[in-house]
Amino acid sequence: MKIIFPSFFTVLNLLSGFLGVLFLINKNYNLIQYCIYSSLIFDFLDGFIARKLNATSNFGKQLDSFADLISFGLLPSLILYDWFLTNSSTDIYKYFSVLILLFSSFRLSKFNLDNNQEFIFLGIPTPLVALFFNSLIFNSGFYNNFLTSEILLLFITFFSIMMIVNIKFISLKFKDYSFFKNIHMYILLLISLFLLLYLKLDAFPIIVIIYILISLVYFLFVKNEMN
Repeated sequence: MKIIFPSFFTVLNLLSGFLGVLFLINKNYNLIQYCIYSSLIFDFLDGFIARKLNATSNFGKQLDSFADLISFGLLPSLILYDWFLTNSSTDIYKYFSVLILLFSSFRLSKFNLDNNQEFIFLGIPTPLVALFFNSLIFNSGFYNNFLTSEILLLFITFFSIMMIVNIKFISLKFKDYSFFKNIHMYILLLISLFLLLYLKLDAFPIIVIIYILISLVYFLFVKNEMN
């Protein structure tokens, strides 16, 4: 019975992603971005509640991946397709948007088969990729002057590859709350809070880039020195 509670939020994640697809079909751009934000919250809650109730299960793990593929794979790909369709003069670019869906499926399948990603991630998790593109496309105008078809295509290629590389990334799941053991996570959280207060939703693409940089520095250099 305990698995019902986290699975409820997993289903909400799935439904939120589906609603985002419907809003996109109907060109209701004001609501699409909030579907991904809602899915992110539900995705966090299902994992958090499952751990707190000790209600993790193979069923929940598989259901979570199906929900994530819709919310953080399919929906961002369709958002990118729609952006290229509207803003790019090079017709073939829009088809590259499928890379996010394709590599998200690889990432999620890989995650389900790996039991060693509880406190670290191997490759960037799909929710952060979705967050990056969602906030980059639906921004207040902060990124519009530099966002071109070629730059967006470069980002798509970069994040697609980074989802499946065997490079460690921060998971933000604390084994304990020791400051020195978790200083990289506290730094990330502090910078993220500052940016959110200053830039609001426009901060997310920058936060994701900083997340990547801190993860690379910590796991490739600092962690090795500590060992």
